[in-house]
Amino acid sequence: MTVMKWMKRALWGGSLCLAALLSLPGSAYAYYESDDLNSDIEVLDYIENNRRNARENRLTPDQIQLAKDIEVMQKNVSGPIDPQRLPVAIEGDDMFYDQNTGDVYAKGSVRITRLDAKRFETAEARGNLTKQEVQIDGQARMTQMTEKQPHAMLDGYRIVYNYGTQQGKMEDVKGKYGPFYIAGKRIELFPDKVLIYDGYETKCGAKLPDYRVSGDFIEIYPGKEMLVHEAKFWIKNKIIFTKKLHRSDLSKTEKRPVYPRIGYDSDDGAWIAQRFSYDLAPRVEAYANLKYYSRINAKNIFGIDWANGGNFLSVQYGHYHDSDNRWIKKKPTFIYQYNNRLGHWPFSYQFRAEAGRWKKGFESTHQEYKFNLWRDPINFDRNWHLLLGVGYEIIKESYDHSRVNGLTFDATLLRDMGPDVTAYVGYHYSKATTQNSLFDYNLDDYSKKLSFGISWAFTDRDRIVIGQAYDAAKGRQEDVDYYWFHDMHCAQTILRYRAKRNSWHFSLQFTPW
Repeated sequence: MTVMKWMKRALWGGSLCLAALLSLPGSAYAYYESDDLNSDIEVLDYIENNRRNARENRLTPDQIQLAKDIEVMQKNVSGPIDPQRLPVAIEGDDMFYDQNTGDVYAKGSVRITRLDAKRFETAEARGNLTKQEVQIDGQARMTQMTEKQPHAMLDGYRIVYNYGTQQGKMEDVKGKYGPFYIAGKRIELFPDKVLIYDGYETKCGAKLPDYRVSGDFIEIYPGKEMLVHEAKFWIKNKIIFTKKLHRSDLSKTEKRPVYPRIGYDSDDGAWIAQRFSYDLAPRVEAYANLKYYSRINAKNIFGIDWANGGNFLSVQYGHYHDSDNRWIKKKPTFIYQYNNRLGHWPFSYQFRAEAGRWKKGFESTHQEYKFNLWRDPINFDRNWHLLLGVGYEIIKESYDHSRVNGLTFDATLLRDMGPDVTAYVGYHYSKATTQNSLFDYNLDDYSKKLSFGISWAFTDRDRIVIGQAYDAAKGRQEDVDYYWFHDMHCAQTILRYRAKRNSWHFSLQFTPW
């Protein structure tokens, strides 16, 4: 089984995978249905995610101006600086300062800027320089570019903030905090978190977001997790479902869809899919991947996952399909997986075991055991990247007492040909194929696979990809796939045409997922 084929299965099963192999700078996991992709174009995910990250982290004019002003402040500061009492610049049309008490008052085009790149702008403010406090009763904007804290730009009222403790509160707030657009009747700011009362969070920046999660109380711990209490999931002005507690792991780049997805498959018809999950206990999640096709009805998956450190354990039940539209039913299957780095070496490894009852006209107790080792990408320069992986797998079946075992090998070379064009070529070897395995699910028809393709972003929101796969032993072309990725304001469409099979696939999902 090729690494990319295996990646599709792992993504669909909800596991953690290929962190080392795809750890190019700025890379992250995109989410696709298992039949969305082929010809190994997943290796190009880092392009799409880099573009999305660039949009998420793009600085506003206010933030750019603040960065410039901080540079000027730093040049004008002389002598040692107490990190607990950084210099503050106060500007306004009318100002009053009492040296005895430290009280300060400013009115008219007020700007309060501290050297750690935190600024308040308003029409009227008061405070105390000794206590390092700022108080604003009217409307104000807070802009934050502070090191080791999320970039932020928040508009609100009735602000109280202490520069010394870096704690404060605002009311009737709306703006952006890190990658999230947030709003709330009241928020509380801390160096390592933000608390939102009666508000919402989203990654859609529209005035009325296409999607959002509201809650009575929201806790955001940057780089760690987000907790939404009494969560309501919205599409525009409609609540689609609710949860007592919704938890998002912000420490991982892997994302799973929360909102419904729709699409069309020329083999199975139109479809709609929705994922529901529930936290049974810390690190234990129950979920249901519900999917309905117009031609073959419901094809659902249910499971319970446990993850802790590099360990992952899952029990799964339901209907699965691969990129070649081959279906099986797992009733159920058990998966254990362990991922880790190899000390301080530039290698990562994974052990994966699966055992369960598989059905496709016949039933068999299916067992898989895999060990994979990947090297971190070898970057010859900024434009050439080599990805290498090797492994060993064993597949056993009770139905015919068959056993397939052997080495796997994967090598992919990426070439960034400019800001808009990237090409790849890959070679993959696996002993297991559809010819020697009982089940054809997630397997190629041949052992030696040569794949290559090219990606071209012809606009800021449009990218086309052509990918091809060859049977390297016979020198025969097996697949030619064409893709069009189109980013709308807060959603993405994927259109795929498989030329050798004359099949069409279309999907639409909200992004970032």
